[in-house]
Amino acid sequence: MILLSIITQQVFAFPEVVEKGYLRVAVYKDYAPFSFRNNSKLVGIEVELAKLLAKKLHVDPLVWSIGADETMGDDLRNAIWKGHYLGGGTADVMLHVPVNESFSKANDQVIIGNVYFREEVVVVRHQANSSTGLTRLFSDKLVGVELDTLSDFYMLGSMGGRFRENVRHFSSIKLAVQALKQEEISAVVGPRSQIESALSDTVDEYLLSAVKMPANYQSSWVVGMAVKEGRVELLAKLNQAMKELKSSGELAELFAKYNTTYIEP
Repeated sequence: MILLSIITQQVFAFPEVVEKGYLRVAVYKDYAPFSFRNNSKLVGIEVELAKLLAKKLHVDPLVWSIGADETMGDDLRNAIWKGHYLGGGTADVMLHVPVNESFSKANDQVIIGNVYFREEVVVVRHQANSSTGLTRLFSDKLVGVELDTLSDFYMLGSMGGRFRENVRHFSSIKLAVQALKQEEISAVVGPRSQIESALSDTVDEYLLSAVKMPANYQSSWVVGMAVKEGRVELLAKLNQAMKELKSSGELAELFAKYNTTYIEP
């Protein structure tokens, strides 16, 4: 009778997941250190996090890597509440979703919450340039950014466009960091997690400094997850699972495994 009661509670808590027997989790493809291919195998912080969450819910994990669309709102539509016009269905939950009030209001087809880490924009340079102030560095040296990102917009528009001529664009942070290592540029501006991942075991040779941006930019943000509107009970279960992963230290251990600084939200 006790076992039956537990099963019944689980079914009422998240019936769709229990009925299927798996939790389908959407993660971004080619997004190291969170989700990427290593010898054709999908790995990364959020790939392993998805598996841990499914285990907490007593179902199997089904990790689905998706490509980024033009906006995060498009990604939520494609992955969570409607599905892509080319097919593929939807996920139960999507990871790596920015959590803030205005964004949530603009995307009311989903519920966003369950913050699990904080990201921040940093500048990375070789230790040999550590004594140079950032304003002088940006004014006198070539600086790499990923095209059409927050860091790109900041470097092009900051201080009336003072740094614009020194900005060099790359299709990814990984390529920008490669150019830094080859001394083709002197610095890279971007998310700390992606820069640390790209530096890998050479990180100690470089200095990472936080970039203080004006109020109209966002130099740091918190990241959580999203489920389809109405799936409150599923999100509550995921919230509880995440709390347990945080308190046990398992979440921080995932970041350490991929040589990435874990910043508590």
